[in-house]
Amino acid sequence: MQIRRDPREPMRTFVLAGVVALLAAACDGATIPATPPITPGASTTPRAVNVVMRDYSYVPSVVDLVPGETVTFRILNGGLDIHEAIVGDLDAQLAWEEAEAATIGHPPGPTPLVPDPDGFDGARAVVPSGGRLDVTWTVPPDAASAPAGWFLGCHIPGHWAKGMVVPVRFVGPGGVPMGTAPPLPSSVTGG
Repeated sequence: MQIRRDPREPMRTFVLAGVVALLAAACDGATIPATPPITPGASTTPRAVNVVMRDYSYVPSVVDLVPGETVTFRILNGGLDIHEAIVGDLDAQLAWEEAEAATIGHPPGPTPLVPDPDGFDGARAVVPSGGRLDVTWTVPPDAASAPAGWFLGCHIPGHWAKGMVVPVRFVGPGGVPMGTAPPLPSSVTGG
């Protein structure tokens, strides 16, 4: 009696092993590690922080900043819509959301000029589809003490509500987190 083996069996085993490895890696990735050793930027040598905007999301999913450092955000809009990147604490994000609500119903095209809300000490960049904008900014030294945390968000009407926001995690010079990234605001999560 001859036993016949399915010639596809080695491939099935290989694929199954790959799926198991991916699942194990995903389970292990419950916490997002800090960017490997950060050398804080200075006014003469800002640290580059790359941000890619897509339609209703950002990459990376957490932005690591060192309080007091100077950074140059290299912001690329890979989405089809105009987007913005506003870095600031939760109060600033909510102020921008309110300020830009006045532009609802604006005809398509460039976003209308919206003045900075009172007391805003963050950074803002408005980037058209396919565009890139570099913004150099110094992180406030006391930024990590904001009770509700800091975020990177888009307030073009409807974008924040669609989840276009990621947390800022403050880290020490060695890349060691100074705490956990704040949870997303309930105005985004619906909670």
